[in-house]
Amino acid sequence: MFPITCNAIGDIIAVVQLIRDIVVALDDARGAAEEYKQFVHVLTALGAVMEAVYKLARDSPDDALKSVVLEEVRRCCNDINNAHNSIAKFDRLEGETSVRTSRAGTLFTKLHWHFLKASDATKYAKRFSESHQRLNTYIGLLSHQSTSLLLEDQRYHLSVVHSQSLAARRSADRIEAVALSALQQVSSISRRQVTEETLSRPYFAVPHDRRVASRVQRVTDMIFDSLAPDTPQDQRDRFLSLLAPFLVAGAAFVVHNNVNLEWQATGLWSAICALVVQVLWLQSHTPMHPGYGLENGILLIGLLGEEITVPSHFCSSYKYFQGFLNLFYSEIPDASEYVSSKCYELFKAGTSWLISADNWEAWLREPGNRAEMGLLCIEDPEDDADDDDDDEDGYCPYCGCVCSTRSTSCELFCAGCFPRFRQTLVELDFVRLAGAITAADITERHRGTDVDLALSQMDVPVTAMTTIAQYFDNDYDVAAMAFARKCHRVHVIESRFIDYNPEHILLASQQVVDTLISDQDKFSRSTLVYELLRARIQSTSEWNDDGPEYGEFLRVEMLVYNAALTDLAHSIALIGNTHGSTVFDHPMTIMQQLLTQMTSALNAFLERPSEEGMRQWRDIMKGYSGEYLSFEERKVFRELVEYHAFISENFRAVFGFSGRSP
Repeated sequence: MFPITCNAIGDIIAVVQLIRDIVVALDDARGAAEEYKQFVHVLTALGAVMEAVYKLARDSPDDALKSVVLEEVRRCCNDINNAHNSIAKFDRLEGETSVRTSRAGTLFTKLHWHFLKASDATKYAKRFSESHQRLNTYIGLLSHQSTSLLLEDQRYHLSVVHSQSLAARRSADRIEAVALSALQQVSSISRRQVTEETLSRPYFAVPHDRRVASRVQRVTDMIFDSLAPDTPQDQRDRFLSLLAPFLVAGAAFVVHNNVNLEWQATGLWSAICALVVQVLWLQSHTPMHPGYGLENGILLIGLLGEEITVPSHFCSSYKYFQGFLNLFYSEIPDASEYVSSKCYELFKAGTSWLISADNWEAWLREPGNRAEMGLLCIEDPEDDADDDDDDEDGYCPYCGCVCSTRSTSCELFCAGCFPRFRQTLVELDFVRLAGAITAADITERHRGTDVDLALSQMDVPVTAMTTIAQYFDNDYDVAAMAFARKCHRVHVIESRFIDYNPEHILLASQQVVDTLISDQDKFSRSTLVYELLRARIQSTSEWNDDGPEYGEFLRVEMLVYNAALTDLAHSIALIGNTHGSTVFDHPMTIMQQLLTQMTSALNAFLERPSEEGMRQWRDIMKGYSGEYLSFEERKVFRELVEYHAFISENFRAVFGFSGRSP
């Protein structure tokens, strides 16, 4: 085999320097040494590639590829041997010229190489270059196979590790479950039972010595009764549990000093085991949450008469206490409807002293606080303008029997089911109620919330004892009414409408304007008026036309909206218009013109219902079409068409006018 040379960088530099010396010395034959050097370089590179191919082919599992590679290597070896025989005597061209080698001999060797062997070297160099390229291809294939095998091996090891980790995780889960089960079993045993059992078996005591536990218990009770008779039993047990390690250490010290040497180790290990058992016992009996009593909370008698200990951190404010009640009764479906709408009262236990947000702080400072919950049943208001006397017919919340009274507030005794309950007659401010509904409609459209949700969040009072949220959340189902019959304290609220005055109208309109201005970041000042008109049309279409008070409701709503419109237009004129003109003097869009005409026709009909007013109302939409409107205007136009149809249908059903031309 041809020896592979140029294995180091220094050898290559030395050969290059030698070639430079030969070229400088021989001007007439300078190409011979370079051709020789190139030939040797090709052989060296081919040998390195062959060595790499041998290493990869030796570890390759592909026998077909391995045989092809080996065949190519054999062919290269034969070519290398033939080339070696051709240039065997020309290796002097690679070394330095010595004293023994004459310059004439070296020149003759160069010429001999140049004229006789250069063609063979070129032929072999070309064949070696082709073999070099094929071997490089085989190296790429073998490297790809080796990488694939390595990846499969790594993937297999990863799968093994993953399966082992899953098995370890399952084992850890089983260990955790067993440990939790053991802790639960240990914690289920009472502290007194564990103490008696521990004291009854000191250092492997015999069964007949278990009477020591009771004797020790009696002795400790006598000591506590003589020294601190007011100490609670829990505090006594806590003191004994803390004293136990010192007793064990003292006993171990006595045993260590008074027994033989062979028993000292046994006594020491017994003391260590006793201390470990004490530590584990204390950890297992650590409470998961702090205990609450009258010293760090209040006692509440719930709706069903149950006693509830409320932690002190829920009693810092009246709002936090209401949040606790919502959370506590959320798991009771029938009670959650009442508690979530705040249809309950809080009393000082055993009295009629009402607890509210105003006197919460004063009541909380009293020692031994006890509160009691009472259910509020709010009946729908009725108009008693036609009644000639003051008799008010109420209904028992337990059985539904009629109970009559002449008092505005009194305790009633039902003759049908024999329980007592309280009934109160209150005056309902309908104008404020209409203003709240209007504000809720505005909030619903502007903020995307439900109107019932908006009403449930309003704490505006409409009577002396109820708010808007309580009034609109009193529509309970059969299950909720069945729950009310189980409550131990019930207060029935009967309400009747009262006459309104201009002051009531002004307060309600101010609430509407405040709600509309709160969304001023969405609308400019000039469009707030038209948003109010749009809310007016929507609110009118949503009123229920079943009751005889429908017309009165609409007239009160008209007064509220007109007052709000006047207030809003005046504010806009003062803030944004120095010339004294109103917002209606500016150019209006088609939808704004339609809203203005609908509001004007609606007011005219409500002030004086007639067939002509109904006809004018019905003919408003004839002159408008949504064909050339933008997308947003077309959406508003469709809503106004629906509102107009609803209002027209209600007017026809309530007032009896068809609006047709004679």
